[in-house]
Amino acid sequence: MTTWHRCLAAAAVLLLACGCSISTTGPVRSGQPATGVQPGTRLYFLDQHGIHLTIRPDAQREDLQQTLDALAAGPDPAEQRSGLYSDLPASGRVQATVTPGTVTLRLSWSAASLSTTAIQQLVCTTEDAPTTGPVPKVTIVSSDAPSGIQQQCDLHRAD
Repeated sequence: MTTWHRCLAAAAVLLLACGCSISTTGPVRSGQPATGVQPGTRLYFLDQHGIHLTIRPDAQREDLQQTLDALAAGPDPAEQRSGLYSDLPASGRVQATVTPGTVTLRLSWSAASLSTTAIQQLVCTTEDAPTTGPVPKVTIVSSDAPSGIQQQCDLHRAD
């Protein structure tokens, strides 16, 4: 065995003897274990940095139509105090129709009147609402887009 091989073998033994330098501690209590998606209604509003997820703590997540109704109603007073606002019109309604793999949002206002961020609020909230199966495709239908416009949440996009 050459000197080089001996040095390499000694270095390997030394590394194994040192370990990763993390001492054994056993279990450490630090609260409840993770349980998946946080319960509550997940809404997307805006703040100074752009679109922002807020979770209204509820015993359970609301269904899609209830979630969209809450989004259309706008941020609650606590959310407003934290700087959240909505680009959706103050009046109007969004009606959701769910079919396998697709959610159609029928707007009571013109789609052309909505900003890009308002559309993202609708689409991101819809994609994040409870549904069965994979994240649905979202189609927006309005008086000026009767055939529907398919949209995807930019935050959820896997480019």
